[in-house]
Amino acid sequence: MATTSHLRRLLGLGFALAVSVGGTAGTSVLTAPGDLVRALGSPQLVLVLWVGGGLFTLLAANTLAELAGRLPQAGGWYGYAEAAFGEFPAVVVAWADWTSSCVAGGLVALLLGDYLGQLLPAPLAGHTTLLAAAAILLLGLLQWRGPRSAGWAQEATAGLLILVMLGLVAASGLLPAAPRLPNPGRLLVPGASLVGALQIVVFAYDGWYGPIYFAEETPQPGRTLARALLLGTGIILTLYFLLNFMLLRALPWPRFTASTLPLAEIAHDLLGPPGRRAVLVLAVAALGGVLNSVLLMATRVLFALGRAGHLPAALGRVHAGGTPRLALGVAVALTLVLALSGTVPTLEAITSILFVGYYVVGFAALLKVRRLSPTPPDGSYRAWGHPWSTGLLVALSVAFLVLNVVADTVHAAVALLLVVGAWPLWRWKKAREAQKPPNSTAT
Repeated sequence: MATTSHLRRLLGLGFALAVSVGGTAGTSVLTAPGDLVRALGSPQLVLVLWVGGGLFTLLAANTLAELAGRLPQAGGWYGYAEAAFGEFPAVVVAWADWTSSCVAGGLVALLLGDYLGQLLPAPLAGHTTLLAAAAILLLGLLQWRGPRSAGWAQEATAGLLILVMLGLVAASGLLPAAPRLPNPGRLLVPGASLVGALQIVVFAYDGWYGPIYFAEETPQPGRTLARALLLGTGIILTLYFLLNFMLLRALPWPRFTASTLPLAEIAHDLLGPPGRRAVLVLAVAALGGVLNSVLLMATRVLFALGRAGHLPAALGRVHAGGTPRLALGVAVALTLVLALSGTVPTLEAITSILFVGYYVVGFAALLKVRRLSPTPPDGSYRAWGHPWSTGLLVALSVAFLVLNVVADTVHAAVALLLVVGAWPLWRWKKAREAQKPPNSTAT
């Protein structure tokens, strides 16, 4: 089949919203509420962190909406770093972005395998890693066919998640309010617990920026991406607020803290045992949407690196159906390795450090891009409050990154080793360029 180095514009606003909402909330509505209450032990602090994380995400969407309009290209954060800071920082960001996407894919696949095992008969129930691997391979085959198939799957899972979430929130009003705690719970937590709680919240909101990876596959990308980022973030914040309001109102605190799947507790109270199984089915579908989105994103980052010459050019080739197939195969392979060899807590800790690192570079890029070109393209979004809003965003991101490194040096070291892979990529391209005759052009 014929190949090209150009992606096809096959994905619209519906897909962009599905990637933003489904790729973010698909994991977090399931596990994050229970993880956070166990880390903090206080309903008040839980709400404070959810609100704080939401405000940070809204501020971030404001900044990225302008960058997406100015630089509508495949590769996500890579293009922003290159435009602002040059080639080598961009390769570092892309390498961190790609590895963190694959790490997130491994994490999500393991969770999916766990929930799927709870639905299947006994002989299959104990094979979480094999079920995770099967899910990765199945979605890889779906994306192999082309972006339209992957896009329909993304839209379907995101739509299902939103509808079921809103239905549960509405139905939970039929349940009596849980008794309040006799005291407000602890208001001060140990430093390590607070860092862990911040990691949970940041990871819960991560993924809202998913549409930027598909800029070259989206008609009118400047307008569409800005709308998807801002509207998608608004939907995510609304879902999280409603979810936590529902759980804190309807679930007694001891049950909340003991549950690894708080939504299932609500569904059980409403519908009995079938309600819990229904939530497990929702969890499998929602996690499938998240895994689909991170594989799509990881593939686009590899595609951008291959097209730019930082990796073999074959990675930058697009099949006639619209998929960079070799890049997809490599992304699927690394995700499989991580799912089969890692554990959920380790993968989550490493990922939290990696993506906050490229947050810092990506958000700072707008400060540089605005200085180089003060006027954005006609009709594109302009970040409100800039440069103050962007400066605050960068400062908060740096502070969280430093906090993570200080509190979790082991996982920070592992994340650094993953990113070190950018240096060989950089040297490899430079060596190839040095071997070319002066009048030759890159292919």
